[in-house]
Amino acid sequence: MQVLSQGSSHPEPGTTVIKSDSFGASHTDSAVESAAHSAINDVDAEWAETVRIAKERVEQLEKFNTESRQRGTSWALPVEPSEQSRVPIWSGRTEWLRQLRHQVTETEHGRAALTANRIAVDTLMACANAHARFAETRTGRGVTASKAVIAKHAGASNSTIMRSRRVLKALQMGVEHARGRTLSTSEYMAAEAHHGGRQHKAASTWSLSSPKSVVMATPPLERPRRSRRTRALARAAEIRPNNTTPSEPIKATASRSSKRTHRDPLSSSALVSSFSSEGSSHQRARARKTIFTNTQRAIELQRAAASLAAHAPVFDTSSHIGVIADGIRAAGIDSTRWTGRDIARALSRHTAETGQIWPTTSEIKFPAAFLRFKLSQLDWTGPSPSEKRAEADAVRRTEIADRHAESARREATTASASSRAAARAAFAEHLAQARTGRSN
Repeated sequence: MQVLSQGSSHPEPGTTVIKSDSFGASHTDSAVESAAHSAINDVDAEWAETVRIAKERVEQLEKFNTESRQRGTSWALPVEPSEQSRVPIWSGRTEWLRQLRHQVTETEHGRAALTANRIAVDTLMACANAHARFAETRTGRGVTASKAVIAKHAGASNSTIMRSRRVLKALQMGVEHARGRTLSTSEYMAAEAHHGGRQHKAASTWSLSSPKSVVMATPPLERPRRSRRTRALARAAEIRPNNTTPSEPIKATASRSSKRTHRDPLSSSALVSSFSSEGSSHQRARARKTIFTNTQRAIELQRAAASLAAHAPVFDTSSHIGVIADGIRAAGIDSTRWTGRDIARALSRHTAETGQIWPTTSEIKFPAAFLRFKLSQLDWTGPSPSEKRAEADAVRRTEIADRHAESARREATTASASSRAAARAAFAEHLAQARTGRSN
């Protein structure tokens, strides 16, 4: 007879030890252990399946971002490549702006679009320039900045940006591929996988275009014609050997070229050969003076180049500062208005706004080429930070002067202590006379 648990007539479940007839050992521990192992295996399998599904989801999101060509610090609505390919690319930022100005100033269709949308030419060009800042340099596509960001760069309101976009649509020089909207759940997860932050909305996606009709209607730029003397000097400079430095006279090379071609003495080659080493020293000095006069750099340009090299060491070519000065001049920057510090600040702001990262000095093999590339991405026709600061200081000084003038005017119209005392005495005398008249 088995012993009952604590004298009870009914044994408690799970407490009675069952003996095996063959071995006499307990099966309780082995059953618990097998159940525990089974549960652990189930949990491990479930966890592994969850991790696998999560990895596949992340890989799908990353593949989706790669195929939709996401860039920058925000997620943009994807556009099918076939849809973008139907839109002609632009002719470059500067040429596209020139084409747009010609359309709205010289054509009836462009002027009608301005009138219908109630926007001025200068306002439209400012808004178009702000759009062009965010477009891809080669194609003009990929304008995914929000209206607020574009309005900030253009110095206009959101409604003005909308009116300018309607003008671009009317002229077929701007195409909206996707309208800005709230992101779906999958798009929200793709945005988080792209930049690691939370993004609930995406701006419209635009492409800036130069249609064939606009390109054909825009007259080409008139380039100034060079004189025979300038063409001859340029031709001689082109045939100068690589081991000849610019400081060396070009006379010997021009002379060899003239002898090699055996042209008539009255030809253009003969004109170049007049600067050969067989001429007089006066001719050589005159030739050197003519060449170096064209390469003189203004003192403001040299100061801007030196300041830019100091504030942006990545552009320091470790050679003559004239390389940086030539890059500034080639970009069309007015060094009398833009200092080197202004240029460096503008480049840093543009780099941060476009989601780029400044490379280190060791990573740049060709600083001069990198400088020309960075300068070509900005519009330097607007006011510089120095000019904005000077204008703000002038406004502040005017406000201070107005406040001082107002204070002086108030002090001048305020009565003195003696005047106030006389007024009080006169009023007291008047009261006394009034009381005396009532008593009588």
